[in-house]
Amino acid sequence: MESKNISESITDLTDQVKTYVQLRIDLFRLNLAEKLSTLITTLLISVIFFIVFLFFTLFLSLAFIFWFKEYAGDAWLGSLIVAGFYIVVGLVAYLLRDKLFLDRVVSQISKILLEEDDENEA
Repeated sequence: MESKNISESITDLTDQVKTYVQLRIDLFRLNLAEKLSTLITTLLISVIFFIVFLFFTLFLSLAFIFWFKEYAGDAWLGSLIVAGFYIVVGLVAYLLRDKLFLDRVVSQISKILLEEDDENEA
């Protein structure tokens, strides 16, 4: 009798361990899906804002060129001024790329992916 009781206990224990492992795998998948969806959403919003900013900058540049043409008479000179401004801004952005962009992007991605849930800690 005693051996049957022990074998049933071992069988129950293995079933519970299998259930626990499967639940942990499911929890991992759900957490991964949540973090990836948050990351993808953040990236899509960033891309949309970047595109809107590019259009804003484009139209602002064209407005400056037309304004400069009205007051100075040469559209090509206004275009050169805008191009020079973009070259200076591009060089500054390139020189400060780690500080301005890379550090912020890495910290934001790390924050999203490495954020611990309160439910996980329990």
